[in-house]
Amino acid sequence: MSRWPFIVFSVLVLLPLILIAGVSGWLLWVSGNWFWLSWTITVCWTSAWLLHRFAKPVQVPLPEIGSKIHWTPRDHAAAALIEAEQKRVVDFTATQLADPQFYTTRSIELATEFAKHYHPNAKDPLGAASVVELLTTIQLVAEDLESTLRNSIPGSHLVTVSQWRMLSNAPAWWRTANNFGWLASVILNPTSLARFAVSKAFVDPLSEQLQTNILGTFYALFIRQLGFYLIELNSGRLRGGSAAYRAAMRRLEPIPVTDPDNQTTVLPDAVTVTIAVIGQVKAGKSSLVNCLLGEQRAAVDILPLTRDVTRYDLRMNEHSDRLILLDTPGYSDSGATSQQISETFEAVKNADLVLLVMDVRSPAKQADVAILDQLDTWFRERHRFKPPAIVGVVSKIDGLSPIMEWAPPYSWENPQRPKERNIRDALEFVRKTFSDRLASVVPVCSDRENGRVFGIEEYLLPTITLLLDEARACSLVRSLHREYDKQRAWQVVNQLMSVGTKIKELAPGFIKAQVSQVARNLLTNMTGKGN
Repeated sequence: MSRWPFIVFSVLVLLPLILIAGVSGWLLWVSGNWFWLSWTITVCWTSAWLLHRFAKPVQVPLPEIGSKIHWTPRDHAAAALIEAEQKRVVDFTATQLADPQFYTTRSIELATEFAKHYHPNAKDPLGAASVVELLTTIQLVAEDLESTLRNSIPGSHLVTVSQWRMLSNAPAWWRTANNFGWLASVILNPTSLARFAVSKAFVDPLSEQLQTNILGTFYALFIRQLGFYLIELNSGRLRGGSAAYRAAMRRLEPIPVTDPDNQTTVLPDAVTVTIAVIGQVKAGKSSLVNCLLGEQRAAVDILPLTRDVTRYDLRMNEHSDRLILLDTPGYSDSGATSQQISETFEAVKNADLVLLVMDVRSPAKQADVAILDQLDTWFRERHRFKPPAIVGVVSKIDGLSPIMEWAPPYSWENPQRPKERNIRDALEFVRKTFSDRLASVVPVCSDRENGRVFGIEEYLLPTITLLLDEARACSLVRSLHREYDKQRAWQVVNQLMSVGTKIKELAPGFIKAQVSQVARNLLTNMTGKGN
């Protein structure tokens, strides 16, 4: 684009302001008040410099780039690389920040740093990424930056690359124009010399800082966008391309979205959320599942690759996400057997939320801690999968002292009765045992046969509801990887079939052309020999 549209646009905007300022200055000069009013410039600029000198710098808030609820622990750790690079902006000059080649170089260097974070033992970490994934990353970053500039900065679509580079020389322009202005002012009014000194001392540094802040803010925005998608790249969520990624991320929206074109409300797609119920033998898992299912107890099927893990379908209402309960066989107090660990792992690997059921009357929690340790190790080695949130469900609270008493509801958050205080102490013991590894701890009693049911609707279901957004993220990330793996082989097959079809279509014409060319060559040779 030519720079003339930009120049015309600037003149149309600035000309009225220049005329107003010129006429106002002339009227002030004629009235004789110019000398006194001009000192407001010195006072205001000095105050602004003092405010800048002693006040804390204001950070320009950047809009959120996207949901991070689906991030794994390794993804959150990688976010520190984004913050570190944004802080480095003070090390770069305005000329660098205005040079497009600088952004290309830093992008490659930053991509290598992220790859090393995810693959620390690889000789060529960046080499593991596919070309399609790198192109998807570039496309997503470019789309987001284009949208942000168009929507946030008026006239940004008129700025050319040359004009962007010229921004690095803005202070020089300002100083030149300012010096000519002050020279004319001093000639007309020698007392302006003092104000000129004030301008050189205070205004010029402020103008340079303004220029650096503009370029620095853009660089911080660029790095934030680039870093976010480098995390998505290294976590394998861009393998399906930009369209598939955008569609998956839209499904993370927990609230209805209004379509701007036709002003209709679009509900987010329903997601299948799997809840695994694990715990030691006789901890109360089956009775808890019975209470959650109520009258709709119906086994869906047996979980693949297991012998005793049963799936149940739970529907909150017709518009809600589909909830699948995985009822596991449990493990012993003295530790889990290899078969029990295998089946528990299989349930948790397929789960988006975990309910760890613990008998309040049993102080033995070491087997539960050991299972969580092994699960932590498994997910740490497979950083592409988001570990599900774990809710500690303290069961059989009716067995706490006084045993004969059963008069719910029990306000254990602000206990007044002995049983309420014992419930509170039991939950505190569980929290201390598992530290911050549990997203929440709730007390329940699920003895339906004896009419002792408490804590399911009061605490457990509300807790599950609060964690559903995170569970949806786990489900979508898992389904995203599963879909990519499924399509990976089929995509190659489809590409080969497409090439085969194209060859089949072109082959007859190609063969015919080759035969004709051979015949012509033979005829030419024979004719030449005959002559």
